[in-house]
Amino acid sequence: MASRTKGTRGGGPPPAAIVDDDVDDLYKKPLGDFTRARDELAKRLRQAGDKGASDRVKALRRPTAAAWTLNQLARRYPQRMEALLDAGERLREAQRGALAPGGAQELREAGQKHRAIVNELLRAAPSLFSEGGYSEKGNPMDRLRDSLLATPTASTSDLELLARGRVSGDIEPGDLSDMLGLLRGRPSERPADGEAKADRGQKAPKAEAPKRKASKAGDAPEKQRRAAEQREREEQRAAKEREREEQRAAKEREREEQRAAKEREQQRSAKEREREEQRAAKEREREQQRSAKEREREEQRAAKERERKEQRAAKEREHKARLRAEEREQKAQLAAERRARKERLAAEQREQKAQLAAAEKERNQASREAARAAKEADRLTKEAARMSRAAEKAEEAARAARKRAEEAERRAADAQQEAADNAGRLDAAEDRLDRLGR
Repeated sequence: MASRTKGTRGGGPPPAAIVDDDVDDLYKKPLGDFTRARDELAKRLRQAGDKGASDRVKALRRPTAAAWTLNQLARRYPQRMEALLDAGERLREAQRGALAPGGAQELREAGQKHRAIVNELLRAAPSLFSEGGYSEKGNPMDRLRDSLLATPTASTSDLELLARGRVSGDIEPGDLSDMLGLLRGRPSERPADGEAKADRGQKAPKAEAPKRKASKAGDAPEKQRRAAEQREREEQRAAKEREREEQRAAKEREREEQRAAKEREQQRSAKEREREEQRAAKEREREQQRSAKEREREEQRAAKERERKEQRAAKEREHKARLRAEEREQKAQLAAERRARKERLAAEQREQKAQLAAAEKERNQASREAARAAKEADRLTKEAARMSRAAEKAEEAARAARKRAEEAERRAADAQQEAADNAGRLDAAEDRLDRLGR
């Protein structure tokens, strides 16, 4: 809509048709947006150079709640609103011809049809009031009903605004006597427009001849009597008509009261449903709060459980690290002990080897000595005869050497046995070290 008020290509003000469409859009908007949209439109028109149109838009009154609802009825139900205006026109025509034969019946039928359309439109009004955000004092349905019932006697300008959906206030009835006559279904006491103009434009008649006056004077009592009888009949008919109209009005009021009671019951039901929905919403909200608190407690419990698990895991890691450190320390100690044992065993083995080497050397020396002694014994044996005492000594020396050789062999065997025992102990120590290492 904003693009339509930027002016023409030559920089002049926007065409009147475009401005009229913009104004028409104002009355389509929600009631709460009317003032803001009107001021924005006036500002755009002033910026476009059309100060007159801007002032006219700025002067537009914000519709009342009843007027806004009336505009929406005209826009959303244009056929029913056109039928209402047509029914109002027929009601006016029937009121003008009510004194003619059958005119009263036509007037009643036209009034009933008009009221039926009014009631039909009123049934669609509550939802529009809710949509418009009603916030005024008083009962908006009464003002809306009065405006709809006033359409038969409303001014032409009001009817044009109603047809276009641009009403800003209540529609006021025209002449009060016409309005009452239409509502009661009786003819108006006003003369027709043509007759009134003719009466105003007609000159006073001139005086007639005395003969004519005398004739009229003789007929006067009879005319007065007939006029009185006619007035009496008219009054009786009017009284009966008023009585029937009052009965119809009473029935109509009863129906209106029943409809109002039904509407009140519906409103109470709606309020009760609204209260139920509010209670349900509050219950849902409380349930959501309880769920949120429960979730929060669960999260806190889960956080505490995670914290405990992390603490346990940290303790386990610390314990494992301590065990690994102790195990490494034990392994280091075992390795040091194994190295010390190996070194000790190596020293013992070296010592044993040295002892074996010494015993072997001593044995070899003893063997050599025994060999020398044997040689000497052989030499001496040959000289036994000559040197018996030398032989005996040599034999004794040989026996002593053999003893020494046997002793050396025995010590060598003991050294070998001890070396074998040391080797066994070394293997056993290495097995224990291997098992501790695994």
